[in-house]
Amino acid sequence: MIFDELLKKDSTSELSNLGNQSGIKVIQFHKTDASKTLVEETFRFIGESQPTAYTYKFDEVPGQVEELRAQVAIIDLVECDDILKECRQLSERLPTSLSVLIIGSVDSISVVRELKTFGFYYLLWPVSKIELAEFIEGVLAQHEAANFKHRRRAKRIGIIGTRGGIGTSLITAELGWLLSNDKQASCVVVDNNYISGNLDIFLGVKNREKRKLNAVESGGNIDEAIAKSLVTRVNHRLDYLALGLDNESSSDFHEVTNTVIGNLSSETNFIIDDLSASVGFDIRPTILMKQLDVAVVVMDPTISCLRETAALLNNIKKHIEENELRKAVRIILVLNKHRASRFHSVTEAEIVKYLNVPIDIVLPYEISAEEALVSGNMLSSGKTKLGSQLRALCSLIVGEEATPSRVKSLFPFFRKKGANQ
Repeated sequence: MIFDELLKKDSTSELSNLGNQSGIKVIQFHKTDASKTLVEETFRFIGESQPTAYTYKFDEVPGQVEELRAQVAIIDLVECDDILKECRQLSERLPTSLSVLIIGSVDSISVVRELKTFGFYYLLWPVSKIELAEFIEGVLAQHEAANFKHRRRAKRIGIIGTRGGIGTSLITAELGWLLSNDKQASCVVVDNNYISGNLDIFLGVKNREKRKLNAVESGGNIDEAIAKSLVTRVNHRLDYLALGLDNESSSDFHEVTNTVIGNLSSETNFIIDDLSASVGFDIRPTILMKQLDVAVVVMDPTISCLRETAALLNNIKKHIEENELRKAVRIILVLNKHRASRFHSVTEAEIVKYLNVPIDIVLPYEISAEEALVSGNMLSSGKTKLGSQLRALCSLIVGEEATPSRVKSLFPFFRKKGANQ
């Protein structure tokens, strides 16, 4: 009787890993039957179970990786027109713990080096079964030994307000929601206001008091486990970090926040800092250029804000020129028309002329914005012009195509060759 019941059981799932020496979940994305077949034959050759295979579709890759909880991904980009651009955008959507092997047809050492900065392995196509087998075994061995030296670290985005009350917290929350939902990327949103602020409300976090640190934590003795315990989960891809002052000063506490972020950066795709000018944070170019990968400078159409923005951008430019920096920090200028036009004291044309740089994104005034926020809706999820522009800002940050008039760099000489456009 017992034997009969055992025979009725579906044994497929129980035997799926039979012969798999590593127990590592591998997913394969293919564009051609040739690469799919070769990878499958290679896995049989080295005694590993077959990877789960999908036809490569860029937008579906993050969800499929997440659903399978894959640890290693093999991606066929042999027929890709711009492999660096494709991989750059992939790296911002895939888990940092995922080991990624790219198969491509571009024979260039610069491509190999660039992909290495993303934490990707690269193998030139065509490739023999023996060579592919050795390469895959090496990737699996490194992953199994938890010694993936080229593990990707989060991109850090600073939403910088040149004055208080111009919407940096709102924009930070909207970007966190867009990146975690629309782009399927993991994010940590950082509240740098250690006393008050509304970032938690914009994120939809209820009854969340800022986390006070104990003596050990405030002294900077924070490891990865402690760092993870300090964040609040908003959804399965979005976390919120909000530390609160007790007896510490803001400047000292900012160092503690950076220590926490350093421990979290290998576990997420993006760190988004709310750097509202209403908080006493340090916006010296030496600090910003060292910490950030993308600086989103937010201003409103007023004379006072225009002057503050000009001063900040000039200081950044001067710092870049004097130090001949090569780090590919991107500057994105956002004009937020958060109030009705009668409160504007300068026009877009006057702003461009005064700053001598283009405006990348204009967030229009939306009369129903407050109503949407009160009802708990994200502005970027709506079909308004404001929602459309918030989505455009998110796309610009992750390197997706934007309209030609919105892609120029503030400081084009500062961009690395091949950096996100």
